This record gives sequence, C-alpha cells and structure tokens, in this order.
Amino acid sequence: MAKRSPPRSVRCYHCGQPLEVSGKAQSTSCPACNGRVIVQDVEVAVLTPVHEIQTCGRLVVTKKGTLIAKRVQALGGVDVLGRMEANVESGGTVHIAAGARWRGDCSAPAVTIDPGARIEGGRFSVPSEPRYLAAK
Repeated sequence: MAKRSPPRSVRCYHCGQPLEVSGKAQSTSCPACNGRVIVQDVEVAVLTPVHEIQTCGRLVVTKKGTLIAKRVQALGGVDVLGRMEANVESGGTVHIAAGARWRGDCSAPAVTIDPGARIEGGRFSVPSEPRYLAAK
C-alpha cells in the first residue's frame, strides 16, 4: 500500500491566502483569488533563462545550475549553490553558499551568506514584517 503524505500548509504568492494542500501536490488553485499556485520545490540544475519563477516551495540552484530571471518568488526559501541573477522575494531564509554567485535584489526574512560566496550587485532587504512568511 502506498504511503500517504500528510497535508501541508502554504501561502498563495498572489494574494497571501493560507492554503492546505496534499503533501504530494505540485500545484493547485487558490480559493481566494483563483490564481494557479505552484506548491512544489523548484530545482535549477542547468542554465535556465526565464522571465519569472513563482513557487510556494523552496528554490534550489544547484552547484552546476544558473538561473537568470527577472523575478523570483519562493515563499519556502532559496538555496543558491551555483549562480543566480534575479530579483528575489522569499518568505523563508535565503542561503548563498560558498562558491555561489549572486546578482540582483533580495527581500527575505533572513539571509545567510557563506564565506567565499560572491555578491556581484543588488540590494538586500530583511523587512521586520515580510509580505509573506513561509507557512509553518
């Protein structure tokens, strides 16, 4: 018999409405604003030029990954081990690992930057009341 994943709480990145989704859900529709909401984590392992990435989950840019985007919203947080060029709004911690390269603005409730990471430009903001905190 297949194991059931417990439901999890997320927050809509369009309107901020809390949602409860299946543990295996990849996307859903927000009942408050009817917007399509991606709830799965996103992993970037290769060069990926896109206009925008939005997820209620985490965004991970692997060591060999490069993400070039105008805008990123990752309400579960961001981990950068490779290269990121984007303006980022996160509801969780943004972690920039040693050897990673970052260019762009960042708004998150917490930011950690390991020694050896390269910040090549952008403004970092850690507001006292972020727009959307990651759902607990």
